[in-house]
Amino acid sequence: MSEENKNNSLLKKIQNFIFTNYKQIIISLVILLILFAGFQSFNYFKIQGIKNSSISFFNIIKENQNDLSSLEKLIDDDNIFSILSKLKLIQQNNENKNFSYSNELYKELIASSNLDDLYKSSIAANASYTMINASYEDNTSNYLNDISIYINNISDKLDGFFSIKKELEYLLIVTEIDLNKSEYNNNLKVLDKYNEIFNSSLVSASIKERVKKIHEFQLYK
Repeated sequence: MSEENKNNSLLKKIQNFIFTNYKQIIISLVILLILFAGFQSFNYFKIQGIKNSSISFFNIIKENQNDLSSLEKLIDDDNIFSILSKLKLIQQNNENKNFSYSNELYKELIASSNLDDLYKSSIAANASYTMINASYEDNTSNYLNDISIYINNISDKLDGFFSIKKELEYLLIVTEIDLNKSEYNNNLKVLDKYNEIFNSSLVSASIKERVKKIHEFQLYK
């Protein structure tokens, strides 16, 4: 069979295939067109949403330095400005000692699945220190369980957070002892944690020094 005959035969097979299956082909093309149009529309509206959130965020920050409550309109948006809005609201509420509201925002951020381990660990560490301080400020043990959750969300894979996590574990036990007015000297849990920190070569010297000062204060107060 000549090359020309082969080409004619192949062309005829393609024509027959198209003629026989033209309905399915048309349906498939329409579906692809709809999917493409939907994807383009999704991207457009997502970009527009981020753009609008960005404009709103910076306008609120610029115009309402002392009252950022308008940022609450942005915290449910699924983009970076939702996270930034929550962080700004947390900062202001911490300054105003409205720790219960800050705690709720911390929990929402930690529960977010789209946060990188580094950012989640940073927020979790900040939340832990803040809410330990809030426990003393408000003289309440209501935050202790949440603090434990925050500490558990500090990644063990990030070397820079190992010392911080150990210090927070120690501070949480000390806070619980103080709030319950228990005896520090007889608490095996806190003494074991103290020894764990001091026997670890991975805990930084500065953290060990801070923990040592707290330990000595608790022993002799």
